[in-house]
Amino acid sequence: MDKTTFQIKEEENIVHARSEVREISRSLGFDELDQARIVQSVSELARNVIQYASEGTITVEVVVVADRKGLRIKVEDFGPGIPNVQELLMEPKRKHNGETSGIQQVRMLMDDINIKTLEEGTCVEVIKWLKTSTMLNGKS
Repeated sequence: MDKTTFQIKEEENIVHARSEVREISRSLGFDELDQARIVQSVSELARNVIQYASEGTITVEVVVVADRKGLRIKVEDFGPGIPNVQELLMEPKRKHNGETSGIQQVRMLMDDINIKTLEEGTCVEVIKWLKTSTMLNGKS
């Protein structure tokens, strides 16, 4: 698998993306818990696209850095952008009232997150890394 891209415009697109991403993560050797984390992150990010920007894309690809292998999910839209992205990323992962935003939930579920935002558009990239033991057992 090089890259797979999904258009996000409506709820059916989210369901399709979730299903495909679950299969991709399973085929890479992610355990069931990490598969659920990845799929939930796709849901949160795709719902943000629909809610704040009406449409966008999700691109999924395998990444290899040194001896690490992971799954990168890149979500792009052309909406109004996120007004205080640095503030959002500096917030504790769980707010004092126990509630979290979609981005905060994704931060808790994935290993790496990077957000770029402009007045017209946002790009969120997240990565979930395979556990070292999974790679050593030949499932890489």
